[in-house]
Amino acid sequence: MEIIKRIEKLKIEFSENTITRKNGTILLEPNTIPNCRHMLFIPLTQEYANNFLIDEYKNNFPDEYLRFLFYTNGANLFNVKLNIQGFGIAHPLLVVFGLPLTPPLSRTQDAEEPFDLRIEDLARHKDIPDTWIKCGTYTKDYNFDIQNDIFIDTTSNHVFSCPKNQKNIINNWSSLDDCLCDIFDSFSDCKFEY
Repeated sequence: MEIIKRIEKLKIEFSENTITRKNGTILLEPNTIPNCRHMLFIPLTQEYANNFLIDEYKNNFPDEYLRFLFYTNGANLFNVKLNIQGFGIAHPLLVVFGLPLTPPLSRTQDAEEPFDLRIEDLARHKDIPDTWIKCGTYTKDYNFDIQNDIFIDTTSNHVFSCPKNQKNIINNWSSLDDCLCDIFDSFSDCKFEY
């Protein structure tokens, strides 16, 4: 996948400025707010994917999405600092959901986990087809007031985006890889703070 090549380039770019947590989470360009520029998670295992994704979904779980999760179990990319009424808030511009490996109440503060795709997939407009799986979110054109959801149609593997909790399609791609690369490339010159 081309998106994996792009992330590998980030890992090389920030190789001198990286922290790996005890749970395997990788922070590229660590900071205070946000706590890093990019966050990658320990890869998903086949057994965990079988138990919690493949066997649990009524639709076929998309192979391309699984390949990504086997590389990194979700990602928070292009984290920026938003200054809102004097407060600094961290905001990822592109998020790919994963499958947390540690229950929320069992985590230490420095044991970051991905957004849980099983929960995030439930938050959708009622008219979004149930054959679509929600796999991520992104901020379009630096409009921080509107998040856009990313869906994979499990029948065709085409990818669509809609404003959060809305049904109108604002973009579409022929694959998850095309989608993630397109969004990733749109943030290549983003600032660290807004």
